[in-house]
Formats: sequence, C-alpha cells, structure tokens
Amino acid sequence: MAQRARLITPQGKRIELSPELYRQIKRLIAPRSRLRLQTKTSKVIAATYGKYAGGRSLTQALLAERAAERAREDRKMRSARG
Repeated sequence: MAQRARLITPQGKRIELSPELYRQIKRLIAPRSRLRLQTKTSKVIAATYGKYAGGRSLTQALLAERAAERAREDRKMRSARG
C-alpha cells in the first residue's frame, strides 16, 4: 500500500491528502520558501556590501603574501642545491 501524504496542523491534527492536493499545496509553498531565502540573502548582501570599501585590498594583501612565500621557497631550494 502506498503511503499517503499528510498535512500536520500547528495543533497536531493530521490531515490525509490526495496526491493531487499534495501537489497543489507543494506548488503554493515552494515559491514562498525560495522567496524568503532570496530575501534573507539579499538583506545579508546589502548589509555587508561595501563594508571594506576604501580600505586595504585584501586580495592585494594575499597576493603580496604569496609572492613573499614563493620567494622564501625559492631561496630555500637554491640554498639546498648548492
């Protein structure tokens, strides 16, 4: 026997749903969930956008750190060879 979909109310009552009714409810709920997630994400982006603007470039700092690290590695390799 196939299991039927159930809707559980906030009061704990269980309501059996037909497959068609389940699909209809799922269509109603799904876009709202995505919309809430997009809205929340947009708020986070808006709140932090430009937070570090005008300050030191973190990308440039990482590139400079990596260049220094590469130079140290090259010196170690040259001193190990000879």
